[in-house]
Formats: sequence, C-alpha cells, structure tokens
Amino acid sequence: MKKSVFSSLLLASSLLLTGCFGGGSEQIDVGSSIQTFQNFQIAVPSNWQKIFQEDFANTIPDETVALFLNRVEGSDFIQNVNVVKESLNTDASSLEYAKANILLGSRALVDYRPINTSESNINEVTTVIHTFRARNETTAPLRHYTQSYFSRNNLGYTVTCIALEDDISQQENCSNIIQSFQFL
Repeated sequence: MKKSVFSSLLLASSLLLTGCFGGGSEQIDVGSSIQTFQNFQIAVPSNWQKIFQEDFANTIPDETVALFLNRVEGSDFIQNVNVVKESLNTDASSLEYAKANILLGSRALVDYRPINTSESNINEVTTVIHTFRARNETTAPLRHYTQSYFSRNNLGYTVTCIALEDDISQQENCSNIIQSFQFL
C-alpha cells in the first residue's frame, strides 16, 4: 500500500511541477461524461482532457490507470484527477486501505493539513473521503486534495483530484468526481 500513496503523491507532484500554478474558476457539469475502464467507471466533466496511458509523461507512475486534466484558460494551473491501481498482498477492506494510505500520505507530503476525513458510502462501497491541503515541495503553493480509496479483489484504487486552495468551485467539482467512482 505504501507504493500507491507514493505513486499518487508522485503523480500529483509531477503535475504540479509541470506548470500547474495560477487560478481560475468555472462550474462544470460533472455528470456529462462517464469514462469506463476495465474494472470501474468515473464521471468527469466533458471539457476535461483524457490522457491515454501511451501518452503519459515518464514522470507518471506506472500504477496510474486514468488521468484527466482541466486546463484553465489564461492560467498556469491544471486541475486534474487520477486513478492509481495497485495489487494488494491482502484482502483489505476499503476502510483499511484508506487508513493506511492516509497515514502514509500525511507523513510524505510537505505541510500536510487535514481538512476532513469522513466515512462514506460511494456507489455501495463503504470507504473514506479524505480532503487535505499540502505542498509537493516547500516552495510550492498549497493545493487542495480530495481522495477516496477503494479495495476489491486484492486490488487497491486511490482516486485523487487536485484543486486550487482558494477555488470552491474546483473543490466541489473534485468532490463530485470522487463520489462518481463505481466498480463495474
């Protein structure tokens, strides 16, 4: 499980390092585009760009199975959502998987500040929605993260969405996207 947290954090860091700074706000209809993958689906705004695995930069962890970007016009910040999938050595519940990943993430990120952690039922899976602020390095601006964690058939899924620290609309979009995750 440690690898997944670091993969998610590495993905977040790599996206932030490639020019994801700035601002912008827009309300997006989250239900407009259902993206289906082998084991799951997720609703992402139709104006977000899907990045195919063959087009991933070499800084994107191999465990990443889905990546979507929202390039805010006139801004350097790129809001994004990603899904990281990893093999687990145990049949952990989604709650156990969440607790382990939250602990690892809280130790690995710079200026990690939890906002809210709540048990939630997302499409018939009991899990945790975890929101926090963090930096990928000491000189980077704080970013707002929303994550949820799912476990099924010895596979763990971490769904992460990153928004600007002060953009409530982007943060709400992240929450909606995270809550749309569903196993097939």
